[in-house]
Amino acid sequence: MAFDLKRLKQLIDCHGRVARIVITDVRGSTPRTVGTEMFVWNSGQDGTIGGGALEYQVTNAAQLALVDQHTWTHTYPLGPNLGQCCGGSVGILCEVFDNTTLPTAAVDFVARPLSVSIKPIDHSNLTVKSGEIREPLRPSGTPIWIWGAGHVGRALVHILQTLPQFDLTWVDFDQSRFPPNTGGSTTVIQASAMPMLVPHAPTDAHHFILTHSHDLDLALCHALLKHDFEYAGLIGSDTKWSRFRKRLIEAGLEVGHIERITCPIGRPEYGKHPSEIAIGILCNLLSDEWAKTYGDRVAK
Repeated sequence: MAFDLKRLKQLIDCHGRVARIVITDVRGSTPRTVGTEMFVWNSGQDGTIGGGALEYQVTNAAQLALVDQHTWTHTYPLGPNLGQCCGGSVGILCEVFDNTTLPTAAVDFVARPLSVSIKPIDHSNLTVKSGEIREPLRPSGTPIWIWGAGHVGRALVHILQTLPQFDLTWVDFDQSRFPPNTGGSTTVIQASAMPMLVPHAPTDAHHFILTHSHDLDLALCHALLKHDFEYAGLIGSDTKWSRFRKRLIEAGLEVGHIERITCPIGRPEYGKHPSEIAIGILCNLLSDEWAKTYGDRVAK
């Protein structure tokens, strides 16, 4: 749990004033932990503090706070008054930000003075002391580059942009192929010569090649193999990959290097519907994230 300052800036650019909700205290059985954040603006929200009646009441209160831009804090018992039976309680802090009131981040944390009184808190995700609140700054997420804004690309972005651990870059040759409301968490790039963007991608990026054209797919594969990447996946059949592999060998690329590209992508047993492909890709990504976090622990 951490302060996602990048996401807050994106939302402010899109919607103006944004209320940031953060859980400051939990007692007993609660759906989320200290440091969990959620953003609310006039016409929507991003993230969750656990859903249900708690989130409904907090969201309504946050939208009221947007009007006069005031900060508030409140403790919500998760009992009969909320129509819930968790039995715990959740402390909430709501702050409203715009481009003039964004806090300044240090190297790895965000600190700012509080205009409301909160008892001292000493938690790994959030501290309050002497009228100041400090939270760790959310680090950059795993870079995901999605090449192509067709039906599979749209399905993949739709599901991945809801997850804070991924930073999305979405590329297509035609601006009109992107949906009108992509969301501020995704960097959208229109590029007539898409392979020329490959050198600008970080070398630890995960790439998904999903364009409308086999020739363009092949050019992107060639460009990525000349660059570097953490993962590269190509949509298509075994037959398509066999032909691509032959042409990449003919282009002078080493077989061992070519085999770094995965084709087909996702989990073919899930099906061929765009959403089924996207879910398969997500499952693989989450498995990779889990392995990075817990792999050494499991190996022992």
